[in-house]
Amino acid sequence: MPQRQKTREQRDNLIWAAAKLFRRQGYSGTGLRDILAASGAARGSLYHYFPGGKEQIGAAAVGAAGGLVTETFAELARQADGPADFLRRYSALLVRWLEASKFRDGCPITTTLLETTPDSAVIAAAGRAVFADWRGVMEDMLHRDGWPGGQVPATATAIIAGLEGALLLARVQGSAQPIHDTVQALCELLETKQSRQERA
Repeated sequence: MPQRQKTREQRDNLIWAAAKLFRRQGYSGTGLRDILAASGAARGSLYHYFPGGKEQIGAAAVGAAGGLVTETFAELARQADGPADFLRRYSALLVRWLEASKFRDGCPITTTLLETTPDSAVIAAAGRAVFADWRGVMEDMLHRDGWPGGQVPATATAIIAGLEGALLLARVQGSAQPIHDTVQALCELLETKQSRQERA
């Protein structure tokens, strides 16, 4: 294996091990030894790839995990027949993911961000970048669906906030019902709004 590829794989292993641990047991509840053990990396490798230590790997984990969600959003938005269909498709993925983890897994970035912001400017910046990417996907989808431009930013934010809140409630309750309820309500609002626009 070329050295550059090996280096990239070792670094990626550390990032994804950290992302999983932060999601499941929290940022403060995860030590550097935990990350090393989960990744299988050598002791000195973490500071080699992340000289900024835990904060730097936290920002990298938020960026990587958030980026994966962005890719999922973008793919579903391409496949979906409008925002409501997007929400139904994504909620189906969320429910399968939550139930498979027995409600141990939540949003891949929220736990870290809630624990570290605003104290960590580095991690907060990574979180802002991810949320901006998510909003960008939602706004593009709403524009394609013919939403009035002035309503697009607030609607995109409401979709993300609804999904994030539903995910938290689902984990706490140990039930997918909050996701079903939230998506049903959002879809009804989106479809009613769209119907009114089409009649106007």
